[in-house]
Amino acid sequence: MRPSIKFLAMLVFLIMSDVTAAAEPCQNVPNSRALLSPPCNNDVSRFSCGDVTNLLSPCWSFLKGDASPSSDCCIGAENIVDLTNSKKDEQKLCECLKAELPNIGKYDPQRLPQLDQKCELDFYFPPVTGTYDCSK
Repeated sequence: MRPSIKFLAMLVFLIMSDVTAAAEPCQNVPNSRALLSPPCNNDVSRFSCGDVTNLLSPCWSFLKGDASPSSDCCIGAENIVDLTNSKKDEQKLCECLKAELPNIGKYDPQRLPQLDQKCELDFYFPPVTGTYDCSK
């Protein structure tokens, strides 16, 4: 028995949907392909502390007193924002900053929250210090 064109088209759609779903970032938002999407694992972050250091290192001079963040700083901050999709990601970002920022020398933690406005981001970078509580 030969499969119908309709059946083959549906099979191709299902295969392509699964490939596309696997390439999409994990989102816990119901959608029309919810049954086709792989389950989200919110315990797995899409970035490492090394990524945070590499992407935000152009911001160190701004945190130390430069008048404005560089374009490289804003690009790095935007990339971090794109990778931060959950509360767990935000906490990990905070912990990474908490571990790395003391290594850059004296900096003003109140400049971190300025990144959202100065880089035109829709994200809040908290004023992280060595005693900042990242669980909140």
